[in-house]
Amino acid sequence: MSEHQPDPSIRGELDEPAPEPLRQQPSRNYTAAVYGSVLAATVVLSSGDLRAPGVLALLLIVSGVVFWLAHVYAATVAAVHGGWQPGAIMAGLRHEWPVAFAAIPPAIAAVIGGSFPMVTATEGAWAALIVAIVEQQAWGYAAVRNARLSGTVLARTMLLNLSIGLIIVVVKVGLAH
Repeated sequence: MSEHQPDPSIRGELDEPAPEPLRQQPSRNYTAAVYGSVLAATVVLSSGDLRAPGVLALLLIVSGVVFWLAHVYAATVAAVHGGWQPGAIMAGLRHEWPVAFAAIPPAIAAVIGGSFPMVTATEGAWAALIVAIVEQQAWGYAAVRNARLSGTVLARTMLLNLSIGLIIVVVKVGLAH
């Protein structure tokens, strides 16, 4: 097969109709949800263990919102949702919302952990990290279910998802903040 001919095993062949605009597809954006969960885990990882729970929660929320807006901006520039018209920007805001939303459960875990006097800042950070990784696994599983993957493709995809979470935990354990 030459490099100019499409691979028939890949979706998006030239003879397939173009996908419908996003406005007509009310599906969840699993990619943004997985990405947001990984982002939240890395915010916890990079913020260290000694942050006050409220500060960690604020870092999570602000990072999630900033990356959400960055995704919307990038999609708007690329005209993914229809360009710079207000309706298209609103569609982008709705579609990319899971990036920001993924920061909320770990932020809540950090605040709840901090409300118990016997829970240390380190333990609160671990709770937020565990919530972010569990969330990443749940969104990853929802994505593969939605894509109707099966067999070895399903197994490889879930293994990759687990590996990403494991890498974050290994780095967390290895860092001495």
